[in-house]
Amino acid sequence: MSKVVQISILAKISGNVNADEVIGTRITLKKMYSSGGEVLPFISARAIKFAIRQALRERGFEVDPFYVEGGATEALRLADSARPNIYIDNDIFGYMRTIGGERALKRQAPIGISYLKAIKDTPIKAEFAARFPRSWGGEESPAPFEIEVAEFIGKVNCIMYEYIGNFKHDRKIAESIGEKVKDAKSFLQEVPEELHQDERKKRIKAFTEVFLTPTYVLPRRTNSLNIPEYIVALIVLSEKGPLPIYQYLTFDFELNKVDVRSLETMMKRDEIKKSGARILVIDYFDKIQELPEGIEKVNVSQAIEEIVKFL
Repeated sequence: MSKVVQISILAKISGNVNADEVIGTRITLKKMYSSGGEVLPFISARAIKFAIRQALRERGFEVDPFYVEGGATEALRLADSARPNIYIDNDIFGYMRTIGGERALKRQAPIGISYLKAIKDTPIKAEFAARFPRSWGGEESPAPFEIEVAEFIGKVNCIMYEYIGNFKHDRKIAESIGEKVKDAKSFLQEVPEELHQDERKKRIKAFTEVFLTPTYVLPRRTNSLNIPEYIVALIVLSEKGPLPIYQYLTFDFELNKVDVRSLETMMKRDEIKKSGARILVIDYFDKIQELPEGIEKVNVSQAIEEIVKFL
């Protein structure tokens, strides 16, 4: 079994962070509906990754600019560069670059991120606004519109596998395509089997700093700046593959605090007790008084250090 780091975070979100379609004069909010009819606004994983890419670029890392693929349809013209040794996002978030329309250079992402989705039914409100003409003193009328907004506590899950910076499997795929194929041959010449350990650790540290602090600004905001307000993070360092932990991080809305009883239930599971995994919690507001036995309370810096050391 491979080493994995699992992270689950509760965060507070306000406003229209990840705008969806425009219906008439209303800018809607991305939302899904549960089987019980609950309205659950969310921020897409794609939007979160976009924000993280921006933050990594600001830290000096090269991010895939994409290239224009000739002959492709309009929707598919921008394609991944497939150079994980150069572009950090090709490494951590994976890529797929088609060759000849049937074969592809591809990498399964070693870091997976879920939606940041509300954990309970959330009312959606309409904020009324208007665009005013900028010719002062004119007689033009303003153009009214509406923006859907919500305030909710949501959860985002993440999993990190240990093959960050390791491209051996990517090279096997390129070899299977054949050295006579131009793109595959170029890939084999340019991409090494693995990164130097220092560069690999640097990438892991940069991602965890951006994701756990957090230091990313959510995109597609319609009218305001929005950085998630983290409440708590549950981090599991496992040498035996993924463990069933995500469903146990939740919020008690009646008591207005993290539901510690749910974490106690998690610690009673045989899979958790027998795994030998380290379980850490970051309490961003320092409001959790007692944690179940076997869970360590750490700060952000300590959590980052432990993740980098583990992977």
